[in-house]
Amino acid sequence: MPDVAATFMEGFEQGILADIEARLAVRCGGVPTRLCDADLKCYIERPFVAGWRVPVLFGDNTVRRIDVLLTPWFPSISARTALVDHPGRLTWPHVEGDGVLCLLSNSHDADLDDPVNVIDHLIARSCKLIDDLLHGEIIERDFKEEFLTYWNYDLNDPRRVYSLVSPEGPTRGIFAWHGGSFSVVGETEEQLMAWLKRRFEGISDRQLEIEKACFLWLESPPLPSEYPHSGASLMELATRAGPAGVTMLQRAGNADRSSLTTVIGSEGRAGPGLIALRTVGSKAKPDRRTRERGFREGNVPEEIALGRLLATATIARNKVMRADALWVHGRGRDTRSEQLSAASAVVFGCGSVGSTVATMLLRAGVGTVIISDPDDLEWANVSRHELGGAAVGLKKSIELARRLQRDFPHASVTGYDNTAQSAIHGDVSWLSDADIVISATGSGQADKALNDWHKKCGRLIPVVYGWTEPFGIAGHAVAIGASGACLSSIVNNLGLSTFELTKFDAAFVTEEPACGMHYAPYGAIELGFVNNLVAELAVDCLLGRVVESTHRMWAGRQNLLHESDGTWSKEALQLLSGNAQGGALLSRDLPACTCCSKDTAHPQSLKLPGVRS
Repeated sequence: MPDVAATFMEGFEQGILADIEARLAVRCGGVPTRLCDADLKCYIERPFVAGWRVPVLFGDNTVRRIDVLLTPWFPSISARTALVDHPGRLTWPHVEGDGVLCLLSNSHDADLDDPVNVIDHLIARSCKLIDDLLHGEIIERDFKEEFLTYWNYDLNDPRRVYSLVSPEGPTRGIFAWHGGSFSVVGETEEQLMAWLKRRFEGISDRQLEIEKACFLWLESPPLPSEYPHSGASLMELATRAGPAGVTMLQRAGNADRSSLTTVIGSEGRAGPGLIALRTVGSKAKPDRRTRERGFREGNVPEEIALGRLLATATIARNKVMRADALWVHGRGRDTRSEQLSAASAVVFGCGSVGSTVATMLLRAGVGTVIISDPDDLEWANVSRHELGGAAVGLKKSIELARRLQRDFPHASVTGYDNTAQSAIHGDVSWLSDADIVISATGSGQADKALNDWHKKCGRLIPVVYGWTEPFGIAGHAVAIGASGACLSSIVNNLGLSTFELTKFDAAFVTEEPACGMHYAPYGAIELGFVNNLVAELAVDCLLGRVVESTHRMWAGRQNLLHESDGTWSKEALQLLSGNAQGGALLSRDLPACTCCSKDTAHPQSLKLPGVRS
């Protein structure tokens, strides 16, 4: 059977291979030899097919061998290096169990047209890393700074732990739920149950067995030698967490004290990290009787119950995957997340604009979204709606809220079948408690009713109105803030816009073969720009970036306008400043309205979510 490695090398450009081998000899001071299939067997789980082995004399006067490893896709995928004569697993950071060196990030750049210099650079970095490891100064530092990476190398249980816990001290009691293949931990029983009910629609109370768990905050991450492998080593970590560590560990556990979940947090180089382990005792009757020996059932003192569990329990080490809002929206680094998480938004209209805007607000991190629309989904809606054919015949708002709630269980999503008018006259609390209202109804009457309600309420929160022009070629997002004009400055008594970017000589409204069913055809692609416009303005209002009334517009491509037998309006050409090709975001100040004087509202009275006065 032919040697695969030799065959790969024979088929590669020989001039490049010769240059690489010459460079390796100069860089490493030893003659490289080509790898054969037998040499590559130690990398059985990796796609390496060829490479070189080169001897290198290091600073401790010891020759160690380094493999330069190629995949079938070389040079499009960079080579890797491995230390053949490597120490035991988790002895050195950046050296994996099979000796492969971790030198390249998942976003590294390499010159694909210059594989000789790429490999030369890679082998130079490899030699420097090994020299640094031999000196020893970086070993403890890097193990601690990247402790999540090395903990995940040492897992002995495939169960994942989804965390809603804030990754910061102090050491404290938390709560845990265990499903068939994963667990979820939360700060409080209420938070955990709410997340589970949102994520798993129809989950029964019997399935919601919540138990006490323990969160240990360590001032310094554990080294691999300190990873708990026994009850005694777990107690050592609990002691490191301070006086509360052992106390919280004693209080944790399930009902019969046969298991307990511990989450450990500490600060790494790139921020806080979480790891988890589950201490599990035998459920066999003799072991249960031993754990309760000398006490009535369920009355074993906490410290004795913990000691008896740890004496014989196995330690399952698990990977933690953060599922809290701050991590989902920005991986803990987006400064806007906390403020948006505290915000609540009401979206009237769950059609082609409203359904996407509601979804985008949740993706942006808005913590509470209420969607209100009385209509059912029809097949003609599907191409421009967040819902698909499976939801046809169902209430748009209620079905979209149900699906979004499962996708964003850390948020609160609710659907109602109210019109804007019925919500206003019904004086519903979810409207009066909102931090922002977005109207995407496409109804001038609804918008006028909202504008009247807004003024009567003192304009303490912003209202954003969004709509498209014919064929989706242009769109508008108007924010009515705490000061400036109200919606009357841009709509007439019929609720129709008095400011348009496009105009059409022929009739643009098409009628369905049914009485009173009119529509203007356009697609999801054109609509995407308008939906982004509306959602962005809503987020800017929630973050306090927009306080005064503002008008933003999208002017699409001129070729699409011409395809629809339309032209730019005089106002559009003025805003486009000669760029008749379109494809532009535009903005302007709203003209003054006759019904709102300048002193009826003030920017400082605007209600901002998550900001204390």
